[in-house]
Amino acid sequence: MVDQPGTGSGRDFVTIFKTGSVDRSEYPELTDSLLEGRTQLTAETSYLMKFGDESHRGLTFFDVATLHDVPAYPLPQTALDSLPAHVRAELEQNGATQMVASYDPENHQFENIDLAWDDQDFLERVTELIAGDLSLHEAVDWVVVEEAERYSVDQWADIRDVTEDAVRSNIYAAREKLLAESE
Repeated sequence: MVDQPGTGSGRDFVTIFKTGSVDRSEYPELTDSLLEGRTQLTAETSYLMKFGDESHRGLTFFDVATLHDVPAYPLPQTALDSLPAHVRAELEQNGATQMVASYDPENHQFENIDLAWDDQDFLERVTELIAGDLSLHEAVDWVVVEEAERYSVDQWADIRDVTEDAVRSNIYAAREKLLAESE
């Protein structure tokens, strides 16, 4: 389990994502679960933040958002305002962002912010995933298509001269292994 944000030493791996409303009549169990986990009655922004550890670094925004053992906190307006312009732009454009940063919970401020990809070399990341039991193809396909979002599945399959199913299969296998590691 991850510590309360800002209580550890150093920087945290932070995922921020846009939220939407949930219709109680369509999703009663999800609504109850969300209400049970609330730490505030209202949110100043339409974003939630999750503080993870390095093992979450290989997960997509969606994967992190669905982790039940990692609490989500409403993103205060002051925390949103403390993000550099390029991080806010990515958040607005994509609806989510992942970064490594220091968080001051008393002042609701982020400091020492690096986008998740700004502070780690591509080859370093692939090597890290291979050391974590992914095959070379799983690691490269995962990093290029899912994490870096440099190419779509069909574009990357053409570049690698393999089928789209082969790329999808590698991405699926990588996702399963990464999710298993985070549990």
